[in-house]
Amino acid sequence: MISGSKITIEMEIISEEIIKPSSRTPDHLKTFKLSFLDQLTLHTYAPIILLYESKTVTCSDVLKKSLSETLTKYYPFAGRLSEEDGITVDCNDEGVLFVEAKIIGCRLLDFVHNPNYETQSLLFPEGYLWKGSCLGYSFLAAQATYFECGGMALTISMSHKVADAPTLGIFLSDWAAIARREVRPPPMILATSIPYFNLEYIMPEIELDMSKPLVTKRYVFDAQDIARLKQSVTGLVENPTKIALVTALLYKCAINASTTKTGSFKSTTLIQLVNMRPRVEPPLPDNSIGNFTWYFTTSNRDQSETSLGNLMIQLKKGIKELGVSGLDDWLLSVRESANNVKGLFDNLDVYRCSHVRGRSFYQMNFGWGNPIWGTIADVLVKNTFILYDTPDGYGVEAVVSLEEDHMRLFNEEVMDYVSSKQKSQSASLTRSRI
Repeated sequence: MISGSKITIEMEIISEEIIKPSSRTPDHLKTFKLSFLDQLTLHTYAPIILLYESKTVTCSDVLKKSLSETLTKYYPFAGRLSEEDGITVDCNDEGVLFVEAKIIGCRLLDFVHNPNYETQSLLFPEGYLWKGSCLGYSFLAAQATYFECGGMALTISMSHKVADAPTLGIFLSDWAAIARREVRPPPMILATSIPYFNLEYIMPEIELDMSKPLVTKRYVFDAQDIARLKQSVTGLVENPTKIALVTALLYKCAINASTTKTGSFKSTTLIQLVNMRPRVEPPLPDNSIGNFTWYFTTSNRDQSETSLGNLMIQLKKGIKELGVSGLDDWLLSVRESANNVKGLFDNLDVYRCSHVRGRSFYQMNFGWGNPIWGTIADVLVKNTFILYDTPDGYGVEAVVSLEEDHMRLFNEEVMDYVSSKQKSQSASLTRSRI
């Protein structure tokens, strides 16, 4: 229950059940070890929210039946991670959690205009919003929640130990396709399809400080905003992408805000996550599931290096240096550099950025139309940027999480780069959690 000065929001559970694969997993597929890229990944769940204006009276039945059929193809997600070694997946068909609920005191548009964290937490199965370890739990949990006066939220929380962002996207896409009775080929399970390399050491968990108050805001950069950013780096960067432009801008504004807050410039590093499937030779298929994301970094030791044009040049250099190589060679190079990961989080202002490619969230049609909004829940890790394409494909929505005093100054910086129309409609531009 959430109580405010004028209204109380409550959530009522309709049903809660475990959905198992529609067909039993064959014995020869019952166990496998996480790939070493999976092993390098943090223990956390990624929470996605999809909002629909309409629902049918049978939508929960459709969702549960199609989820069961999807899990037959994505059988590792219905298993459990072994508590003995932490790297073996037991594909035992234990299933995934599915909750059906209704929310009282909140309409769909109320949430769209004010998606505060407290209400977001009601839309996920209890304990699964930014859940940590998956040991002893299902890798995936989903909830269908019906708003007052119509509309529905479908949320999914998936363990990062078995899925990166592209995996989550293709899983949702296949689930929606199966709900529409569309036939899709089974995915490639990376952990059983690519060479296995022993890490030769235990990767330590990276402790991320979540103790200080954070604010999450969402900024929408439309086509006009992107055009102005492109104009500002003309002659410095050839054919800049909209994602690189917005990434550089957010990083620049965060650096400036941090400098204003502390009164001095501090060395900074940006960690940019990259989907490596199309970058190895030969490329891996889009529907290959597991973790196959790596990163590059850009570091700035002097404030003179933080102009938008210079940051764009650094980003372009970083992505180029990731290069293209054979799968075995690339995996070996990752293993050699894995020891450096933890050091990235020490003694620097570190920012993390990832991009969910395409408009996939807005194309998750389970049979009652595309969602009106698809996004990640408010982020609980500071200095995080997560970027999505807008529904029209021409703009970028950015989810930004910073400490509260940092966000206030950051917001002043970034508002210089958005259209006057959006400034006057702040509800549609930024949505925050304090």
